[in-house]
Amino acid sequence: MNEQIEEILRGAYDLHVHAAPDGSQQRRMDALEVARCAYEAEMGGFVLKSHDYNTAPLTYALNQMYPGLNILGAITLNRSVGGINPDAVQVAADLGAQLVWMPTFTADFRMRDNGSGEGIRVADHDGILTEGVLEVLEIIVDNDMTLASGHISPAEAIALFEAARAQGVSRMIATHPDGVATPEEQRRMVALGAYPEYTFLTCMPSRGRKTPQQFVEMIRSLGVDNCIVTTDFGQWQNPPPAEGMRMAIAMLLDAGMTPEEVTKLVKSNPANLVGLD
Repeated sequence: MNEQIEEILRGAYDLHVHAAPDGSQQRRMDALEVARCAYEAEMGGFVLKSHDYNTAPLTYALNQMYPGLNILGAITLNRSVGGINPDAVQVAADLGAQLVWMPTFTADFRMRDNGSGEGIRVADHDGILTEGVLEVLEIIVDNDMTLASGHISPAEAIALFEAARAQGVSRMIATHPDGVATPEEQRRMVALGAYPEYTFLTCMPSRGRKTPQQFVEMIRSLGVDNCIVTTDFGQWQNPPPAEGMRMAIAMLLDAGMTPEEVTKLVKSNPANLVGLD
């Protein structure tokens, strides 16, 4: 079984990884250490996410140090980069960033849920996207980038994916919708071409939101061909992200998934979503 796990891990892509420096919270490892662990595990690569800044310059440097490992930059449209800021997205694209997250910690849905007041919306209550979001979608199309919904509301995410699909965005991720969006809303996202992301973090003791069996059941209800599994690791109390991916693969196999199914979730589907297939 260990050999099977290692074989699936080789070439896997984790599209949701955190590392220091990160102003929003304490991280276990810095980006250099995270990259070294992924390189030693012979992973295909990962997306480096910060809630606060464009990671493309950092990933550029890491890729020079670890040839053969594809470390992809990203930008998250929180207040720290000006919110829905097309200029910031264009700069990120010019620097090679692959993934654009809509607001996370400063999303209106997230902030109101936390009792923190109003945040950034991507659409009004009638589902009409803001002009800034439409401009961002144009940049994503022009640069063949990947769109992720962030922590916006399910209704906003559906409106976003509808507009993105109409504008020609070909790669879309519904950011960890489980526990936020209903199963029907998730099915709607899939129908629009978005891949729901299921993070192994939800199965860790620090979160404890899902058992491995519940995790697998939700994925299968939407179809393995339509989903991805990421770690969302980087927290100080969790293992390194590369080890988290190894654990996720082992958990999926132990919960009854076939090696072929797991390979789709952590390798072929993610690679397709960032243009590395």
